[in-house]
Amino acid sequence: MKYYEMHEEVYKDLKDKGYVSWDKKKKAVDLFHHDINIALGKNLSKYFPKIKNYKALDLGTGTGTVALYLAKQGFEVTGYDMSSTAIEMANENAKSLGIEADFEVKDIYTSDASTKYDLVIDSSFFHCIVPKKEREKCYSFVRKSLNEKGIFFMHTMIQSDDMSTMLSAKHLELEGDILWSTGRDSWDMDWEEVKGKRVFAHRRVLSLKNLELELKRNGFQIIERELQENSGNPRTFIAWVTLC
Repeated sequence: MKYYEMHEEVYKDLKDKGYVSWDKKKKAVDLFHHDINIALGKNLSKYFPKIKNYKALDLGTGTGTVALYLAKQGFEVTGYDMSSTAIEMANENAKSLGIEADFEVKDIYTSDASTKYDLVIDSSFFHCIVPKKEREKCYSFVRKSLNEKGIFFMHTMIQSDDMSTMLSAKHLELEGDILWSTGRDSWDMDWEEVKGKRVFAHRRVLSLKNLELELKRNGFQIIERELQENSGNPRTFIAWVTLC
């Protein structure tokens, strides 16, 4: 399996336990208060002062946390995720909230962009893409999905000076900018050995400098950004980005 296909097992477990989201919310209405939506809401009206006929694409939509928030604000929203269970949960959340949004099972690494959007959202998606070639393909997908004046909103983890809380977890190891994780024996992963552990590449956690260089190299320019400190954990990089 691809390293991120293990998310399907996580979502199945969450659904079986009655949760409606990755962060274990029990009620769909609580999705609106997620950190990504709070960050997005700070400047949404600045870049989209009159929300009318705007189209948004949510990458790594999961159970629809951001997609449903944007739909509530008036956007016409599509959400993509690889996990079929996550998409089932997203549709259930939409029905529960009485909100319309389109959700689709899709791996953008193997798909072509076919529709233009005014806003594309990275729902903590990019740090889940580890190999550089896959990241470049995903950036290409975003570029081709944005209309000429479109905006890419990025919400992703980056390195901080103190990541001791995260790295105290016995199943995680950080080497360079790759976060490695142990996993179930049943997973058919490309296993490697790091610090004596059998692990797979789980996350790409870049430094601020390297992420900014990566964005520039892939045809984007940052117009506004914020760095959120998370004690003992990676920082959160929050940015509004346009095409160069």
